[in-house]
Order: sequence, then structure tokens, then C-alpha cells
Amino acid sequence: MTRTLLAAIGALGLAACTDAPVSTDLPVDPATGLRIAALPPVPALPDWPDNPPTEDKKALGRMLFNDMRLSGSGRTVCGNCHLQTTAFQSGGPLDSPDRSFPAITPTLHRHTPSLLNLVYAPMARWDGAHFTDIPDLMVLPFAEPNMNLSKLAVSAGDEIDVPAAQANLQRALTVDIPGYAPLFQQAFGEDITTATPARTWRLAGLAMAVYIRIAVSRDSDFDAWNAGDDAAISDAAKRGAVLFTGKAKCVLCHSGPLLSDFKFHNVSTSVPDASGQRPDDGRFLVTGVEEDRGAFLTPMLRSAARTSPYLHDGSQVSIAKVIEHFTSASGQADPLNDLNLLEPLSQGEIDDLVQFIKSLDGAPIPIADLAPPPTLP
Repeated sequence: MTRTLLAAIGALGLAACTDAPVSTDLPVDPATGLRIAALPPVPALPDWPDNPPTEDKKALGRMLFNDMRLSGSGRTVCGNCHLQTTAFQSGGPLDSPDRSFPAITPTLHRHTPSLLNLVYAPMARWDGAHFTDIPDLMVLPFAEPNMNLSKLAVSAGDEIDVPAAQANLQRALTVDIPGYAPLFQQAFGEDITTATPARTWRLAGLAMAVYIRIAVSRDSDFDAWNAGDDAAISDAAKRGAVLFTGKAKCVLCHSGPLLSDFKFHNVSTSVPDASGQRPDDGRFLVTGVEEDRGAFLTPMLRSAARTSPYLHDGSQVSIAKVIEHFTSASGQADPLNDLNLLEPLSQGEIDDLVQFIKSLDGAPIPIADLAPPPTLP
């Protein structure tokens, strides 16, 4: 992983390291219709032939996302950590697990990322653990301390108990709240009162996956400029876009329509101490591969200006501070880091990059989609 990134950095050549004034007079390439082909617009929503989206599934998923009766404590919903009105994240560095609120501690040990554009993601979670597909990802928190249908201790950390959570969800949806059964029948044509807990669990995930399709960041001002609208973004944002794909080398990891390579990189955010111990071993906890220690998933950057704080531990509150880390000695502190060929940037260059990131803010999601359901079963 690290060697591949270093080779890619070298391939950019010495020209990218110059301090010459940044030219933003980029023509639109007739072949792509874009000024910067490495950062294309967000595509149409996926078709999902195995789970065709319907309004009934969306409505059911919206209920499951917002029903506190389905949590272990009966007082937690998905929106506690993924608040719809704040870009589907909480805005705090570390959230409290189910059954610890309103206590401040214990907290979850990693920052809860935004769910924006999750429907496109081929990989998710900071270390990629337990990820198979979007429906499974959406229902998995019921088995974690986040929602804790497994009835684990609030200090359980990464521990999960999916079979226990499946059994508890089945009972909740069929016995405790029988009004859900006809909604599943309407959405999927299946009777969850006779289904296995595993099947009900899957159907719940499928419904929640259809609901989370509303959480899309697209049609940004940058997209308009990239397609040829000279007045869509500021000169600073234009310079930032050129820096992002050139001298700053951000595009090596943050590329494509979602500005992520969906790979795991060590960017010196969990540095070993004198004894070799890290606060968080990251991807290593999943793969057991030594080179993966301290590596975390590259986050998507669309609407990132609205999803502070940043990094796997929520330790940075501003985009500028994240960039400063990447291009300073702190970004090279880990012996396994992927950034040891990156160069410092001036404050003006950092400011321009921040303006570019801000220009990635997508069009607003309709308020009607963001509101909780008017009624629950």
C-alpha cells in the first residue's frame, strides 16, 4: 500500500513541486467535458437490481432510522450520531454509545463519519471491519454499542454480537411493535412474523439502504466550474483545485467523483509511542498485516466543509489544520506513513485548498426528506 502511493507520488514529477504562480486558466477538454477529469461529477444513483428502490421501502427505512424503540436502551436512534440536518453526522469528535447518554463517558473510540454519498461507497468504516455491502452496513449498528440491541456493556468497544441483535430486532419488529409487520409486507412482500431473524435483519438493512439514498452531495459549485462555468467559484477555489490535483498531491488519495480512492492509508494520525504502542492500530485490526498499522480509510470530501471534526478520532476541527498536518513534520511522524514525500505549503496555498473544499458543498437535500417520519407504527 505505502510503496504504491510513494511510486505514484514520484510519477508526478518535479514540475509539481514548483512555487510558481498557479494558473487557473484551464480549458474544458472536449473529450470529457471537464477542466479536471480526475474529479468528475457524482453519477446517477445506482440501480440496485437486487433491491429496487420504492417509496414503501424508503418510508420503512426512514422509520427504522428514527425509531428509538429499536435501540437497546429504547432512547437512541441512528440520528443521534448521524443527524440528518447536519450532513448525517453529529458534529462531535466522539459520540456516546447507547445506554451511556446523557453521561459524557464512555464514548465510542472513533469519530462517527457522515453518511453522505454512502450509497456509492465500495468500502466503508475507518478500518473496513464487517463491511460487506450498504444494507449490512446500515443495520450493523444495531449489533454495536451505537444502538446496542445485543445488550452489550456500554464499554464493549469494537465487540459486536450479530446473532443476539438479530433475535432482538426480530422480536422488536414482530412482538413489541407488531405494526411493523404489515409495513415489511407492503415493502417486500414478505411476512417477517414467520421469517428467520437473519432474514428480517437483512430486510431491515435493505429498507434503510433505500432511505439513505437521500443523503447525496452532488451538483456543487466546483462541478459547475469544472464543466466550464468560469463564474461558479472564486479565484481562490480555482487555485485550490489546481493545487489539489498538482503540487499538493491530494488527488493521489482523494480522486474520482467522491474524492476518495476507498483505500487505507497511514497519515500519521495514530503514531506509536516509545514502546511501539499506538492509540489505534486501524486497518491492522482487520487484516493483521504489519504495514496496515495506523492506516485508515480515505474519507470522501464532498460537503466536507460541513462535516467537522475530521480524522478517525475527530481530533481536528478545521480543514486547514488537517492540511497543515499532512504537509508538516507531524504528517511524517509515523514510520509507516504514506506522506513522507509531501512538501510544506504556504498559508496562502492552504487557504486556497480550503476554499476549493468549500466549493465541493453539494446542493441542499430537500427538507421534507430530512425530517423524521410524522408517525411510527
